[in-house]
Amino acid sequence: MTTITTRRHPIKFYTILIFVFLFLSTFGSLFLFAGIDLLQREHPETKNYFLPVFSLAFYFLAFLMIYTYWKNSPKITVDKYTITIGDRTFYLKNIKNVVLTGKMPFRFIFRLPLEGTALIFNDGTEKFFFDDMYSNSWELKSFLEQTVIKKTEYISSQIEKVDTNSIRFESFDTFKGNQIISLRGILLWGLIGFFAFLLISKRHSAPSGFVIFFAVFGTFWFLFNSWLMHFFCMTNDYFIVKNHNLVWLTKIYRIKDIKEIVYETQSKQPNSLRIITKDFRNKLYPAGTLRDKTWLEMKSRLEIKGVKVRNECIPEG
Repeated sequence: MTTITTRRHPIKFYTILIFVFLFLSTFGSLFLFAGIDLLQREHPETKNYFLPVFSLAFYFLAFLMIYTYWKNSPKITVDKYTITIGDRTFYLKNIKNVVLTGKMPFRFIFRLPLEGTALIFNDGTEKFFFDDMYSNSWELKSFLEQTVIKKTEYISSQIEKVDTNSIRFESFDTFKGNQIISLRGILLWGLIGFFAFLLISKRHSAPSGFVIFFAVFGTFWFLFNSWLMHFFCMTNDYFIVKNHNLVWLTKIYRIKDIKEIVYETQSKQPNSLRIITKDFRNKLYPAGTLRDKTWLEMKSRLEIKGVKVRNECIPEG
């Protein structure tokens, strides 16, 4: 009998959680030590008494983050008859409805919409799990689709990768923007150009520390902003993801293997495209250079080819 158990994602769960915890704790410590130092002085100002309060707020957020992430990503185990979520076990036959894709409410200080799955049971109980929390959420979704929705035996399957030679002689329609006049392009090349100007304009050789800082920060800034500038191509049979600057990054999908495409945005990130394949694997591609007109044109072309497009961020007049 097949049994599937979720595994928390090493980067999207553990790495992000550790980074945010350390980030918030660092600020909490800075406010705490600054407050202690100022309050030990003679006749401290009234506003200095608020520094320990700010410190406690940052510590509270740091530990709340751990609690929330852990609570919203319980261990899930499913077999032919039951699904165990955390410390509760349910029979699959008691599942009234399954929603395998869509934004689900991630409860933090306020509700955040994250891509995930919803299970609604006959007694009204609702359970959500979120794609980014687990490294094998696609496997759990496939199991639920086959056993609960289609009422068939679970068969593990994986969509084969596409060889780049498959599109060598294909004719492309390209959907991209101009990075030079886009916000991301201006932020990227403007800041790098500014530091380069400071480096070149110095009459004497620049300090080694400045050169090292420029090299390290410039590399990070280039990679970070370049990752936010994907663009897309389409042929009769394939959907291709490329990048303006990271030209070696090319991802090819067979259109027939795509279950759904989502236009979305997260926090301060640019508009992004999420591809969900029929085996429920999904990948997010930020595309900060595309204009709304280009997004909508691409949506029309995809829908003509029978691809479902869920538009969550581009206004359609």
